[in-house]
Amino acid sequence: MPTSKEKASRSSDRAQYRPTAEQKELLVQAAMLAGQSLSDFMRTAVEERAQRIIADHERIVLSASERATFFAALDNPGDPPAKLIALLKRYRAEVTSL
Repeated sequence: MPTSKEKASRSSDRAQYRPTAEQKELLVQAAMLAGQSLSDFMRTAVEERAQRIIADHERIVLSASERATFFAALDNPGDPPAKLIALLKRYRAEVTSL
């Protein structure tokens, strides 16, 4: 849970942006068309872009051949390596479950 100091810090954080005259004109026109104030438009536009960027970095896109290889590996995983089997045996011998 955030401390009062962290809350105060967040409320005082500011991101500043000074658009050129041409950029401001574009933003004002877009905000009007969206039925939003300039501040609301800029906030929502930045939030939407941030969400898209994060989603793009969390998604894995495979080609058809990569997808086929991936599913083939899932369907036929092969035998586990000897070291993994030995580790599992050691774990079972040393660890007791509750």
